[in-house]
Amino acid sequence: MPDHQHEGEALAPVPAAGDAEWPTLAGHQEPPEVIAWGQIKDPAATKHGQEIGVISAYDGHKVDVGRVAADSTWHHWFDINLTGIAAPPSPYAGFDATAAGLAALTQIDAYFLNCGVWLAPPAQQAAMRHFGWWDVLWSDRVAELGVDAPLWVYGEEAIDALGRRASRCTVSHWVFDWPIYKEKIPWWEWPQVRDRFELIDLPIERFLAGGILRNLIKELGPQSQKRGFPDRAPEDKELEKVISAGVEHGLKEFADQLNKETKLAAQLISSHFGRKALK
Repeated sequence: MPDHQHEGEALAPVPAAGDAEWPTLAGHQEPPEVIAWGQIKDPAATKHGQEIGVISAYDGHKVDVGRVAADSTWHHWFDINLTGIAAPPSPYAGFDATAAGLAALTQIDAYFLNCGVWLAPPAQQAAMRHFGWWDVLWSDRVAELGVDAPLWVYGEEAIDALGRRASRCTVSHWVFDWPIYKEKIPWWEWPQVRDRFELIDLPIERFLAGGILRNLIKELGPQSQKRGFPDRAPEDKELEKVISAGVEHGLKEFADQLNKETKLAAQLISSHFGRKALK
């Protein structure tokens, strides 16, 4: 994070139940949360050494309103405080004055870009998501995937390809954030589910990404029997239909694989890890 002598503290108030300022949808009231922390390093500061919130966020999209990001200071967002007003060794030199500063500025640029993407309205986010999936469909490694490759391989390739176009958190949104999750466990609750399994890996993201990619490849991409090489992207509704079907396929294969391995684990346990369980 870029710092500034005029830093405040980013907080996350706890909404009161029924408070209209923090809407509730289908019984869920989305709270704000602190998502980044920093330590006060100035020896002259009153709270020297104390850790404080530097970014807090409110994901209003979960309750059909806008999102909010609160920063510890607005000074970060002025070019003059990043690129400076004098050459080194002046204390007013900017991040672009040294190699180390340029490396930091690259990270700051990524933070600003992530904020812009995250704050975008749902319709714009959907457009970015559609573009991301359509773009990776024609990348060289994806186009060369074998038709019989396991679904998790499709998933790994999809996540890797999407990750070359967006941040890791955005990739997870592009994999999980589909209408199917209004009836099933929403993506933001899956970490809680995984935390309850200490020994078993639940690679649901790989299976969902694999289901989406494989369905796109077969229906709209390089393996489609109905289409030639496209001169334009499909309509959003067609993309969403194919992707939603891919999510269903991914969930089914994930469930089948989990059921198969759960039975094997049960056999191992009941046989006290005897060899007969492997037959």
